[in-house]
Amino acid sequence: MPLQLSDFYRTDLAALHQELLSSPIADAYFNGTDIRLDGTDLLPDDHFELPFGSVSTVEFAHLFSVFDGSRVHEQILKEAEQDTPPGLYFTVVNNQVIQSPHKNRLGIYRDQRGEADLFIDGLHVDHYFLNEHLTPPTLGTVAFALCAITAHLAGLSQVSLVAAGGRGFDRRHVGYKVWPKFGFDAPLEAGEVSNAPSLAHCQSVQDILAVDPAWWDNYGSQRLMTFDLTAASTSWRKLLPYVGRKLSDGRLP
Repeated sequence: MPLQLSDFYRTDLAALHQELLSSPIADAYFNGTDIRLDGTDLLPDDHFELPFGSVSTVEFAHLFSVFDGSRVHEQILKEAEQDTPPGLYFTVVNNQVIQSPHKNRLGIYRDQRGEADLFIDGLHVDHYFLNEHLTPPTLGTVAFALCAITAHLAGLSQVSLVAAGGRGFDRRHVGYKVWPKFGFDAPLEAGEVSNAPSLAHCQSVQDILAVDPAWWDNYGSQRLMTFDLTAASTSWRKLLPYVGRKLSDGRLP
C-alpha cells in the first residue's frame, strides 16, 4: 500500500513538501540515484516493502536520509542497545556527505507503552553526522524536513533520537541545541531549573526555549528527545516556521 495523504498533509505540509522537493539541495542529494542496498542497485522508481507498506526508492531515501551515491546495509536489531530500540535499521555509508569515519543509522520500530494495548510506531535516529566542510549548511534542515514529512505519510507516530552534547557531556556535540530547533522535545529532569526562578513553570525543553533560549544553550544537556509526527503537534508548529524562514530567506541554495 502506498503512502497515504492525510488531511493535515494536504492543508499544512503539501506546499512545503513540493517546495523542498524542487529545491536545488533535494535535486543534488535526494533523487534516489546510485543507491546500493546490500549489493543490489536501486532505481528511483523501484518499490519495495517496509513494515508499514510499499515505498519507492526516493521515498526510502527521504525517510532514512539516504543521500545519492550511498551504500546501505539493512539490519534487524533484536535487542535494545542503550537508547536504541529494537527494530529494522539501515546503515548509510557516503564519504562525500557523512563525516568520516562515521556511518549514519536510522530505523523503524514499534514500542509498547505501559500495560495498555498502546503501540508507538516510530523512526529512531541512532547515528547522524554530516560533513560540514563538504555539504551546504542547510542540508540537515532539508533532510530532516523530508524525513519528517515522509514519516508522517507512512503513519509513524514519532521520531526519536539522543540529542548529544551540552553541560556535563562532550562539548563538541551540539545536538542538544540543534534538534530542538526542529521541534524535538523532552521532559526536564528533577531540579534542573531550580537555580533559574524565571523557568520554574517549565516542564520541557520547548518550554525553556519559549522563555529563555540562551539558558538552554548554556545549561542544557544531552537526553532522549522526540518529534511528535501527529497532526498539528507542537513539533510541527516549531518545524514548519523554521523551515519556512530558511526558504523565504533564500538560505536553501
